[in-house]
Amino acid sequence: MSKYVRQDKSQRKHPVASSASSLIKAPVVPTAPKERPGWKGPGFIKKAPKQARQSGRSKPAAPSSAIQEQYLPIALQQLLLNTLRTSFPVCEEYETLKPMLEEIRVALSNGDSDRAFSRSDWMEAYSLRWGSIRALCCATVLAEMFEDFQEEIWVQNLLQDRRTIKSPLRAICFGGGPIEVMAFAAVLRHTRPPLTDLQNLSITQLQPDQPPIGSSSDTPILELHLVNKANWAQLLSCLETGLLTPPMLSKYASQSAKLNNAAFISPGDLSTSLLQIDILGASQNDLAAITGSAPALITFLFTLADLHAISTAKTAALLLKLTLVAPKNSLLLVIDSPEQPPDVATGAEVAESEKRRYHMGKWLDLVLMDKLVSVGVTGKPAWNELIRDENRLFRLEDGLKFPIGLDHVKFQVHLFKKQ
Repeated sequence: MSKYVRQDKSQRKHPVASSASSLIKAPVVPTAPKERPGWKGPGFIKKAPKQARQSGRSKPAAPSSAIQEQYLPIALQQLLLNTLRTSFPVCEEYETLKPMLEEIRVALSNGDSDRAFSRSDWMEAYSLRWGSIRALCCATVLAEMFEDFQEEIWVQNLLQDRRTIKSPLRAICFGGGPIEVMAFAAVLRHTRPPLTDLQNLSITQLQPDQPPIGSSSDTPILELHLVNKANWAQLLSCLETGLLTPPMLSKYASQSAKLNNAAFISPGDLSTSLLQIDILGASQNDLAAITGSAPALITFLFTLADLHAISTAKTAALLLKLTLVAPKNSLLLVIDSPEQPPDVATGAEVAESEKRRYHMGKWLDLVLMDKLVSVGVTGKPAWNELIRDENRLFRLEDGLKFPIGLDHVKFQVHLFKKQ
């Protein structure tokens, strides 16, 4: 047997000191493999490389919205949707309405309201898709206002006994249409019991010189004056017919259901009129004739931002004229979509974009109350602010049924009182 010769590649387990030197050779460290061991099968998905953090200002997060408290019973909300459903049976054909709704949405997003409301079928589709949920939202805000501000003269007159009403209250709705009619009808039904409940009272409870509570009179409780450039007359007529007509009952309905079946509102509760003019071109005398001499409720329900987009100067002039002609103790209610946070760059572009942004709250301060946050109040303002909330969310109640899908509504609300 030949003697074993250790090769160069072979290493001892323990180094041996050389006789020529006292140094000890370190063991050779094996080279690292080119790739780490890991899963390489067909199901392996390599992670995407991390994105480099972009410099500059990122888009600010939208502020959280306060949930609007529900003041209307869900049964009343469903009854309003049922009335709208029977007034416009076309809502049952939602699939055929989809192309029309898309064209309306595009026209409104481009600021072309004249085209969006140029056809009666488009106006009907708009009322079903967006007007229905906005009407529920506005009705809830009105119910909250009537509950929290009962000391205001206009609210007191609305809530008084109908037998003591001598002259109807006035509500002027700029840009008004089906939304206002449905909202005020819902609030009137909420604040006043239906005739079927009132008719259960004993006739002996009435004074000899007083008419029956349930009887309709020539004097309505509320006069709703709608001021709009678009012609909503045909659609409003259909809607009023639906509100004043008792719902259809099955032939198998009980006698109790038949006795308690009543229209959504009584004929003596609400009267509506449409004034078809371009409100941005109205004179001060025109506005004085519209508002009247008694305290009134003036509303801009999802219309003020559209007017501002058409002409900031003319919209400011409109509010200034209203300030001059509105009677003392009048209320001004503004409900509109909230402002969206901008997605802007940095530097000078940020300042320029912030300058161009439309802050409705600050703009109303400047126009109505002559007030700037950075400057302060200059003189006594003509309006006193009662409500300011720039980010609310109206959540649709679970269980509501409607052929067309409805969404939650984000909005801002401002309420002013004329001093």
